[in-house]
Amino acid sequence: MALPPDLVADDVIGLRDQMSARIAAVLRPKGGKRKEADAPLPKGLEPLAALPPHIDRPWRRFDAAATELQGFRGLRASAQADERHMAASEAERSAANTDSDDRWRAFEQWNAGAAGLSDDGQTPAPSEARWLYAQLFPAPEGLRFITRRPRVQWAAMVQRMKTLEEERAQAVIEGFGGTRHHRQLVAAHARFGEAYGFTNVVLAKEGTPTDGRPQWSAARDALRSLIQKIESHADPEIPGSEALAAFLLAPYVEMVDDLARTRRRAPARKPEAVPAPPPEAGGTP
Repeated sequence: MALPPDLVADDVIGLRDQMSARIAAVLRPKGGKRKEADAPLPKGLEPLAALPPHIDRPWRRFDAAATELQGFRGLRASAQADERHMAASEAERSAANTDSDDRWRAFEQWNAGAAGLSDDGQTPAPSEARWLYAQLFPAPEGLRFITRRPRVQWAAMVQRMKTLEEERAQAVIEGFGGTRHHRQLVAAHARFGEAYGFTNVVLAKEGTPTDGRPQWSAARDALRSLIQKIESHADPEIPGSEALAAFLLAPYVEMVDDLARTRRRAPARKPEAVPAPPPEAGGTP
């Protein structure tokens, strides 16, 4: 038996749900009575205590295979969403790193400018700015710490940010007009810590499930077997068998017809142009 060539996972999962509803409608426990809210059954089909075993077994296999396929698709969709989120996180890390580097460069230039002033008797003295510069950018390291690996860079920055919190450093910052530089440096430092997980939790990316061929193949095979068993159940000599088969197969027949209509509505592809053969040697071009 050949399934429709353009069958997709959504068709199989939807078909599972439709057939499940019909099976639930036809099954009634022994002694159970139909209720007004129960799904109507076609003429000639009576409620059953259980499906015939040769239908029940392939149905259970198909139900399990379609459920596994649906679960895989859910995991893959979730993983793909995580990948998009991780991609955004990577972009934020890069931006946070660039921002932090730029703010440290700006702060170093400001501090160097203040340290280069001559002593004019005002406070704080330029010597205090030179003290701060020596604390933050000592030779031969200077600004090289912003080029290190994130963990090394973070440790170096934390040490320097603690220095900037000291009263002596704050007097230099305020006295030489570096408050704005410092404020932006603090913000960039916080952004760096969050982006790289030093001040919040950043979960590691898990492997993305990508190969759903086993689940897809199992679902298709189970569906093919189920349809064959239901079709073979129909026997004019067994009362109600034809009605049961038609009732259970109705969603499949509807799906096949829907796929066929979709194919008919699809625009016809233009035949590829066949290049004309080259003129024979000596012939008319």
